Amino acid sequence: MSENQIKKSIQYIFTENQVYDQGTKKRILNKITNPPQKKRRTSLMPIVVTICLLLGTGVWISTILSNSSQNQNLANTEEELPTSDNLEGISSENDKIAELEFQVSTFEDEREYYHEVIAQILPSLSDEEMLNLAKSHFRYELSVNQTPLTSNGKMEVEPGEVDVMLTFWMTPHYNVLSDEWYQKGMISGDYFSHIEKVEPDNGEVIYADGANVTAQGYKFTNMQSGSKISLKISEELRERLSLDTNEIEILVK
Repeated sequence: MSENQIKKSIQYIFTENQVYDQGTKKRILNKITNPPQKKRRTSLMPIVVTICLLLGTGVWISTILSNSSQNQNLANTEEELPTSDNLEGISSENDKIAELEFQVSTFEDEREYYHEVIAQILPSLSDEEMLNLAKSHFRYELSVNQTPLTSNGKMEVEPGEVDVMLTFWMTPHYNVLSDEWYQKGMISGDYFSHIEKVEPDNGEVIYADGANVTAQGYKFTNMQSGSKISLKISEELRERLSLDTNEIEILVK
């Protein structure tokens, strides 16, 4: 629609609505034909805030990196320059290591010397002396409730549980004895088989083991006052135990 057609239509509206004032007509026509242009307002506040945040973040990151670099340099300096306490500790540890190395060297020299002396002495020993030397590498003990049996083979115990143990210790020969002589030093056969008879015969067989030591025995429970436990051992075991008898009696009080 052209501008003249619009004006004619508006003039018709004025006539129908009885608008005769010329000033009013002009104002209405101007507003319709030339509507006012709205000014576009651009808000700069979000942009300014964003720029400030970016600048602040940059300064903050720069400060952190600077402090981190300074701390790292300080740490490196501390690592490169040990304190006097650290130096004293290192010196003390080095002294201990040197002392231990000296002791080990001394022990090795002594061991070598003793082996040379023993190698010179052993050929002069008789077979009996060699057997006694071999036997000295093994030790046997018969105990009742962890108390070694006396030489007369008799012991009294309290009522209740009674443990009878035969313990066998082995001493390493450190290559001083030949394997043949080392075997001769042991008791013949299974050491526990040298307990030939046990009464009562309802004892529970128990075991214990450790470094270079082993033990085996019997556990008797609910032993009443006046009761007795008796064992008979071999002559060979009696000799190893240095007992006066091979008849063992354990009396319950």
